[in-house]
Amino acid sequence: MFARTIICCCTIGLLATGCGGEDDSASTPTEPTSVPLAPLTVLVTNDDGIGAPGLDALVSVLKEMEAVEVVVVAPAENQSGTSDTTTVGAVVHRPGVTASGVAGTAVEGYPADAVKVALDELALVPDLVVSGVNEGQNVANFAQVSGTVGAARTALRRGIPAVASSAGLGPLANFNAGATLVAEWITAHRNELAKGTAQTATVTSFNVPGCTLGTAKAVIEAPLAPVVPANVNVFVTANCDLMPSTAPTNDVEALMGGYLVMTPVPAEL
Repeated sequence: MFARTIICCCTIGLLATGCGGEDDSASTPTEPTSVPLAPLTVLVTNDDGIGAPGLDALVSVLKEMEAVEVVVVAPAENQSGTSDTTTVGAVVHRPGVTASGVAGTAVEGYPADAVKVALDELALVPDLVVSGVNEGQNVANFAQVSGTVGAARTALRRGIPAVASSAGLGPLANFNAGATLVAEWITAHRNELAKGTAQTATVTSFNVPGCTLGTAKAVIEAPLAPVVPANVNVFVTANCDLMPSTAPTNDVEALMGGYLVMTPVPAEL
């Protein structure tokens, strides 16, 4: 994505030196030159609060990435279910730390407020906004009320690419899986992010099943379902190893089928 190149070089060497002359520098291979990665600034927020374990897991994974600067600006307290609500007037912010002690900014407001504080008060210019990893999956109509997705939607309206990531509840919450999905997405889209050409039409929303048995299947892309059916508990997938009888047609079906799910979510819901 060189046998031909190698053959040509050898032919040139035969003509010039018989491939056995004293000066064989022309055929000496050179070490490939590695191209340094363009630096990225990633703003991390959530709706569970700056001290939440899901955000901490996300920050830990992102900080391991090469040439990625991670900046944390998140609500001081849990603000789940607040969608893209914003505070009228000034919003107080102060120094804060994640669960493992990474310094950031704690915002006395909603998740969407945290994004606005980062951009307008702290004058940050992130290449990407990542929200999560949320405790509790945000699929179907849950995405509309989610503060995690709401923060990402707020970023889109400011022209910034955004990713949201959500996992299960309590012991079924695989935060590391949710964080890894984000890191893999950043790696796949790094060039566009660095060039400022990554799409800002939709939030890329990841959801990790809460597997009681087995392990989550590969990532599939699925659209938002209109609503979560009344008899479905999206927070629990009984056995992630079982294959569904039919291919999933939306994010709820995919999640209940034990898949890691990627869903495009528009800024306006």
